[in-house]
Amino acid sequence: MLKPDKAALRNALRARRKALGGFSRLQAIRRLEARLERLARRLSLRAVAAYCAFDGEPELDGWLKRHRGQIWLPRVLPDYRLAFHHADPLTACSRRRMPRTNRYGIIESSDPRRRGINGLDALLIPLVGFDAQGNRLGMGAGFYDRALAQRHGRRPLAIGVAFACQEVDSLPVDPWDQPLDYVVTDTGVIDARRSPD
Repeated sequence: MLKPDKAALRNALRARRKALGGFSRLQAIRRLEARLERLARRLSLRAVAAYCAFDGEPELDGWLKRHRGQIWLPRVLPDYRLAFHHADPLTACSRRRMPRTNRYGIIESSDPRRRGINGLDALLIPLVGFDAQGNRLGMGAGFYDRALAQRHGRRPLAIGVAFACQEVDSLPVDPWDQPLDYVVTDTGVIDARRSPD
């Protein structure tokens, strides 16, 4: 069987994600945020790396404003690694309040306070696509794969955030791809944690 082409799959799933618009999108985001809120409470997540939506990703502005813990936003470093900088949950993704953007036009925190990945409880990771086994397809630069590969000791959870329409039966997986622990969508939460071998 031929391995699906990641680039072609990425384009198709990005188009699917962007096609969800208007009131349907708003309803999907509200349902997704409610599920994320319940999961965060159940797992006692306090220090969370979130993201500012880009390219049709689900916006989490409502959840950010209600989160009672700390929010850390990823900042893209010149060597294609991610650093996590503190952000005020009330203004984290406001272009007016957070004028710093990276080379892709994604909002980043300008706060100098920084935390390593192992000092976080969880990373909320935007996805292009995912499957029920916890495999994820990102935008292709590998930022999150490199970050997740640095987890050790008390490992923060990797929580994918996507619309249900972005799920596929299975994704092609490369050796460097880092799996997710959970996926939160507008229709449910997938617990994809793998049991130890």
